[in-house]
Amino acid sequence: MYKRQMPIMQRLKSYVGWISSLWLLLSVAPAQAIEGGRLARANDPLAAATVTIGSVVAGGESVSLNRCSGVLISPEYVLTAAHCVRGNALAAAVRFFSGSRPTGRPVRVAQVARYALQEDDVPREYAASLAELSLDTAILRLEAPVRGRRPIMVERRPDRVPSRLRLAGAGLSGGRGAGILRTTLLEPIAITRSGLTIARAIGSRVCVGDSGGPVVAEGRGVPRVWGVASAVMTREPPCGDTLVIAPANPAAW
Repeated sequence: MYKRQMPIMQRLKSYVGWISSLWLLLSVAPAQAIEGGRLARANDPLAAATVTIGSVVAGGESVSLNRCSGVLISPEYVLTAAHCVRGNALAAAVRFFSGSRPTGRPVRVAQVARYALQEDDVPREYAASLAELSLDTAILRLEAPVRGRRPIMVERRPDRVPSRLRLAGAGLSGGRGAGILRTTLLEPIAITRSGLTIARAIGSRVCVGDSGGPVVAEGRGVPRVWGVASAVMTREPPCGDTLVIAPANPAAW
């Protein structure tokens, strides 16, 4: 495992064009997220802490807009998947939800710290597919602490795999903007010694833009972040019902 700090190149407010693009990215009409599942409810602690993430990434002479999901784990920090902020991030912002719908203005990201996980003890039937995946997490430091939102604590000792997990995601369809927030139950089917989990979505499919979405265990009625959506294993991309979950690892942060 390695840790690499990746500060934003300059203060985000200097990127007027990029911030305008992010505002458009996070503000246009909502699109479908997780296929199936349930619409997020306003009184759901998971929904209240989940965000949609937009980032502007430079690659050579081109610039791309990436869209993912994430979760507030403290008033100032958001957890997501590292591939959501890969490359040279020029700017990034997050937006929260009220129930299933995006609400409020985007909150700018001040700094990105990325963490990559080494593949370890991968089940044989998944080895070929997992060799091509980036199994990682990232922490986004927001420009200012968020008020009025309760963060979700990270599961610090995942020594027992729950029989059920739950995913929240704000995926996209048709190339449109911030998605409708949905949740779905997951059934774990394999776990490695490093904590990497493979789970099957129950009655739903995970789609584009759900990457980085929080996967929580809800024992004793209090959700705890187990990991984040890293990749989908499917023969019919981009959606599928077999999810690879990168473990939340506070020891690395």
